[in-house]
Amino acid sequence: MTASYFDFTAITPADTLEEVWKNFDPTLILDPESEQYVPRATPELEKLAFQLKHASRPVHAFLCGHRGSGKTTELNRLCMDDAIQAKFFPLYLTAREFGSEGTHLSHDAVMVGIGRELVRKNAVAPEFAKEIDQWGLQIVETFLKNENAKAEAGAKANAWFAFFKAQLSTRREWKYEQKQILAPKVQDLIAILNRMAQDLKNRTKKELLVVVDDLEKGDSDAHKDMHGRLFQENYDTLVQPNFSLVYTLPIYFRAMAGRRIPSDELYAFSAVRLYDKKYRTLARPPLDDQSEGYKLMRAFVDKRITNTAQIFPQDELLDELLRIGGGLFRETARAIMEAAYLAIMRGADHIEEQDVTQVFNQVKKEYQPMIRGDAIAVFDKVDKTGRWEDGVEPFLQSRAVVEYENGDLWIDLRYILKAYIRSISKQHESGISGGD
Repeated sequence: MTASYFDFTAITPADTLEEVWKNFDPTLILDPESEQYVPRATPELEKLAFQLKHASRPVHAFLCGHRGSGKTTELNRLCMDDAIQAKFFPLYLTAREFGSEGTHLSHDAVMVGIGRELVRKNAVAPEFAKEIDQWGLQIVETFLKNENAKAEAGAKANAWFAFFKAQLSTRREWKYEQKQILAPKVQDLIAILNRMAQDLKNRTKKELLVVVDDLEKGDSDAHKDMHGRLFQENYDTLVQPNFSLVYTLPIYFRAMAGRRIPSDELYAFSAVRLYDKKYRTLARPPLDDQSEGYKLMRAFVDKRITNTAQIFPQDELLDELLRIGGGLFRETARAIMEAAYLAIMRGADHIEEQDVTQVFNQVKKEYQPMIRGDAIAVFDKVDKTGRWEDGVEPFLQSRAVVEYENGDLWIDLRYILKAYIRSISKQHESGISGGD
């Protein structure tokens, strides 16, 4: 596997605001081998890499972290590691490859996606394509009642897949009897995947490593239900294949009561810490410019801009954008991109205070509609305690609340919400409704 396997974007350090705007597009996936890549050394990721390189049996791991915290870049780097490639054939997948809306993902859809991708990559013997198609057609025909639809599903080798995807949308409504019918068929699918992995090993002398990214995305109730079905109800299926698997996991699973994923399979990936825990009570926490986290985020910016001081004549403005980003790479990139856009629209050649203030207000307004009813009490408790509180899960998912660690593990409100939440909470305690 080479770097060209991934959809990387090349970046040249920016000289102008227009180039800054392009370089901080939050959707960019950076090549870990490029000069602009900023390595993030975390004990948990180092431990995962060590486990994969040295374990004599398949490793099943769940990488738990915020969306936009850099997991994708680090997983790409893991797959491209020389020692990993010497031992494994890495297969990197994202949720979109499973052919379903995110809320409809299921354990067997993930397994089907793995099998189809191995076939697409020509990594296994051609006859496995027929096995996967036969399995899929059997599943579709089992649960299809319309004879014409059954005939259409079997019309050609992979016609069943469209029907399979459509059936996923009704899985939440399945009765116990239907789930019991599916269970042994999923075991048959896993047996096929195990044979595929063995065939791959016979051909390449390498073990199969599958990385499944983007499963953790989505903050709606439907996404939360999907996460529960996938990682709780069907955890046993996810770890059953006889090859190594790494899944991304929603941030809140780390603290979820009754989670089925054991601690030794869970690898945490918190946001980058920019300030000390003792300052979390301040509405505008001072950044710790000597910390590894601050230096990491500054490097993230400096490597994408030729002359940072030219774009940010006032150094504190960049610090303010880092606060707004909350220690999340994607949110930081989005804040800088938006500030560059606002400056461009003013006809300026650098970012000024008014641009940063407008970004602050724009991001705050994105979250304000969710701050109502019971949510006010949840935000208020998190603000006061820095601990996981009942009901905080959707706000961790939406990144209104962020997880950090420096010795202790703690959570905090996003900086842009601190003053607003405190104002709303005070009004709420006084029996006054509304906000600004």
